[in-house]
Amino acid sequence: TVNMTISPPPHRVERLAEILASIPIDQKRTSVRKWHKVLGELRSMALALPGARHLFSHMQLALSKKIKSRVNLGRGVHDSLEDFRWLLEDIKRRPTRIAELVPLLASAEGHHDASGKGAGGVWFPAKHLVPRKGYRNTPVLWRLKWPQHIIDDLVTSSNPNGSISNSDLELAGGLLHLEAIAQCFDTRERTLLSKTDNLNTLF
Repeated sequence: TVNMTISPPPHRVERLAEILASIPIDQKRTSVRKWHKVLGELRSMALALPGARHLFSHMQLALSKKIKSRVNLGRGVHDSLEDFRWLLEDIKRRPTRIAELVPLLASAEGHHDASGKGAGGVWFPAKHLVPRKGYRNTPVLWRLKWPQHIIDDLVTSSNPNGSISNSDLELAGGLLHLEAIAQCFDTRERTLLSKTDNLNTLF
């Protein structure tokens, strides 16, 4: 379209609402037949829902662990369905920008890492990426020391009862990495290539 946006047909929005309403948050299991239908319809809709293509891992895993003709709906499944409910409300409020659905060539490449002490990274922006006021089109370096209460709660050999894992810190570092470039450049409708050596963060 001229505005570079799309909106799903009303009947598709209504059908998505029906699917999500048919699986209440306290439902513990469902039939394999119904789950196949739910997954099939959600996958067909995901093409036009920004961010939806990454929400299927828990739902697909539940199917792979079916017991006879029943599928257990655990917390991960319901978390994914809650994300779909959020997307449903979002597409009701506004049209979807095509740039949210179709990745472009990367406008910046970045690398980041985290440890039990802190996190940091570097971004290399393309020449066409527009810097925000007060910044120039140069590489962005950032680092952060974790607050002491975070460090103290990290699971280690000397603190096996901690509640924060190294992967939690890697994920937090990935979010901070994206925030760092968004603070320095206008990244709206731009594809950013963020690289890491941590599989939980990468996938």
